[in-house]
Amino acid sequence: MHGSKLSVGVWMQAVYEMVSDNFVSSITLANKLGINQKSAWLIQAKLRYAMNQERVQLEDNVIAQDEMYIGGCLTNYHYARKWDLLRKGHFIEGDEKRYSKQALFALNASLKQPVFGMTDGSKVVLYATPNPIKKEYIRSIYKKHTNGEKVVVSDESHLYVDWEKVTGSVLYTNNHHDNQYTTEGGLTSNAIENRFSWYKRGFNGRITHCKYHQLYLNEFAFRFNHRGLPTIDIFNSIVESTVGKCITYRDIREYNPYKVFMTEKQLKALDRKKKDDLEVVKFELATGMVASVECNHRIYTKEDFK
Repeated sequence: MHGSKLSVGVWMQAVYEMVSDNFVSSITLANKLGINQKSAWLIQAKLRYAMNQERVQLEDNVIAQDEMYIGGCLTNYHYARKWDLLRKGHFIEGDEKRYSKQALFALNASLKQPVFGMTDGSKVVLYATPNPIKKEYIRSIYKKHTNGEKVVVSDESHLYVDWEKVTGSVLYTNNHHDNQYTTEGGLTSNAIENRFSWYKRGFNGRITHCKYHQLYLNEFAFRFNHRGLPTIDIFNSIVESTVGKCITYRDIREYNPYKVFMTEKQLKALDRKKKDDLEVVKFELATGMVASVECNHRIYTKEDFK
């Protein structure tokens, strides 16, 4: 709130509106506060930035985890548009006259935003990861938000290869393709599926840039982890989360949610000033990370989705 031209009363009302409603849009918030949409969007972005999940720790012994993919489907795309995207992504060769289901599936996956989630029943952790998602990403999230060895329940994804060997935690899997949703011991990953469905229902119809998905995930996880508390307690928790944080409009515009998955070498390359857009493109092709606001689309190949 430091340096804001808006009064403290406007900020407090904005906090209350975000607490009392499920994913209030910036246009609705602007009408209620009597300000323009850009100011309302910036208020929401700053508050969502403050609602980060750094201090969330999953205490229960059993953790359900899975992935979901946010984005539209290619079903309603024009036929010519599909061909154009398939050629640009090198999923088919230029002289091919028909495409396979596998190529269309890989293209559809490349256009979506992967989200990895974990829950122990009482709390939830959600992270937007680079596309394609890798097992190193989910392992780093797991180690960050858990203390000691846990019992993990998920599906039979290739992301959990050597999971027990690397993390030291017991892994139970359900084969969803065979309609198996419960293990022999009665363990299930339906809890995280429920969190995903709740998020999708609240997010439905709100078109946003993929680079801001993590901010929306922060808000959802914050409200879920504080559910059941009186409104005034949730209100106070949001205000307390803003203490010590200083973020400007420029920081929001240049916000990179994938920094938590970068190595030190990649972070140094990202901090260096780029001479032109060509260097940005080369950096993205080499690392698979969003490097700037102006150039934030990666070129995918078939090798990424094998």
